Amino acid sequence: MEWYILILLSSVLMGAETVIAKNTLRKEHATEFSAALTSLVALFSLIFIPFADFDITAMQLVFIIALSALGAYTYLLSARIFRHGELSVASPAFSSLPMLFVVVFSFLFLSERLKEVQYISIIGMVIATYFLFFNTSKRKNKKPAFDGVKYEYMMLVFVVLSAVGTVASKYVLEGVNPYTFLILTNIFMSIFFMIVITIRYRGISEIVHAVKKYRIPLFSNTLLTLGYRVTYFVVLAVAPVSLVQPFRNVIFVIITVVFGCCVFKEDGLWKKLALSVVMIFFAYLLTI
Repeated sequence: MEWYILILLSSVLMGAETVIAKNTLRKEHATEFSAALTSLVALFSLIFIPFADFDITAMQLVFIIALSALGAYTYLLSARIFRHGELSVASPAFSSLPMLFVVVFSFLFLSERLKEVQYISIIGMVIATYFLFFNTSKRKNKKPAFDGVKYEYMMLVFVVLSAVGTVASKYVLEGVNPYTFLILTNIFMSIFFMIVITIRYRGISEIVHAVKKYRIPLFSNTLLTLGYRVTYFVVLAVAPVSLVQPFRNVIFVIITVVFGCCVFKEDGLWKKLALSVVMIFFAYLLTI
């Protein structure tokens, strides 16, 4: 199967997971929801044990633990931003801005090279997403895209850390089975969230409360999360990260922009859709 078919599936699953999470986060605290979700994902990821190979080095384990901590933190950041901001504005910024860092980091540290047309397509997607974001985030006489400036700063932190995590994951996956990586990162992420929620809140009782109250969206998102992560890691293990990540992000943007405007009544649908069509064209260039 061609890599872009798997990454298309990963993007659709991730988009569906984000929409459900956004709807739930309108009523639930980000930390409690994230801790409950990561615990369920870690539990269900054990079904991939037959495909895993745990013969890894101590250094690889250290990298996986560090990436899990980074993943837990960036996931919590994204949950807080989606809770306090517009989905159709936050998701394009999340998806386009890290592209620049991913391409630069993969060029510097992984010696990855793309064709000229593929670099042009990445630049085109970043420009389109720039207009998508900045033409809607500064609006007169309308509700701001975010509840406060601090969430915009959180977004900047997220895009840098997200790019670092993506490139580092590609490096680790060159020597680690993707199913092993999936299982261990999910387990360590759940451990980190368990520590945070125990220190700051009421510990496991918070997770139990969230599961009881939001069992349907949580279990739905558990399956969607496992689906988009396993397909993503499998592709990332064999394809260049500077090619996989932009393609994945642009599909995710289109899905979340449409749902953000139609489901959550965020404005600027037609302008955002027009820019999304441009992004589809550049995404096609990535596969040439």
